[in-house]
Amino acid sequence: MLGSLIPSSRFLVNKVLSEVDWARARVFMEYGPGVGTFTTEILRRMRADAVLIVLETNADFVRFLRGKIHDDRLHVVHGSAAEADVALARLNLPHADYVISGIPYTTILPEIRELILQKTHSILHPNGAFLVYQFTRTVLPYLQQVFDRIEQDFEPLNVMPARLFFCRHHSGMAPLDRSGSRANGSARSTPRQPAALDRTASARPPRSHG
Repeated sequence: MLGSLIPSSRFLVNKVLSEVDWARARVFMEYGPGVGTFTTEILRRMRADAVLIVLETNADFVRFLRGKIHDDRLHVVHGSAAEADVALARLNLPHADYVISGIPYTTILPEIRELILQKTHSILHPNGAFLVYQFTRTVLPYLQQVFDRIEQDFEPLNVMPARLFFCRHHSGMAPLDRSGSRANGSARSTPRQPAALDRTASARPPRSHG
């Protein structure tokens, strides 16, 4: 919901989710699902053996999602995106193929923002993606400190118009130095296309109602 009381438009949802390789992805995470605008569409599109974990700090939204959506593939967690690794571990999952996020990074405490981005980088499948939508481009420098590849887009048909950042990394990327910069320079741009995922077995945990 992008830190807003107004749900994301279908145009924004479609543009963000067009980056997903639906045929291969098995594990999804969503930060700040709100009333479930993205959540319901992810569930509609993802495989029958896939899993969606949503992390929400607002107790009212957590209750709403648990009462509204009845899907064994969905796990609604009342907690922070900074606990994404813990949420995965509880389900015995090693990584997430895609992380979708609309939480307002510019209003989050710097140390929490950095922790969320570092945790996201660590849990993301090498060929997966962190799909971020925001109202401004202010988040870009923070993303560049963590991710090697960042592709940008824009969706005007949303209240408010949204900036999109599609972040990816590779296992051979350079480590962060003490300043949070990469040894090989800033993040680079690449042609926009969904990254293919490579795996030989499903990572589905036991069924749960979240």
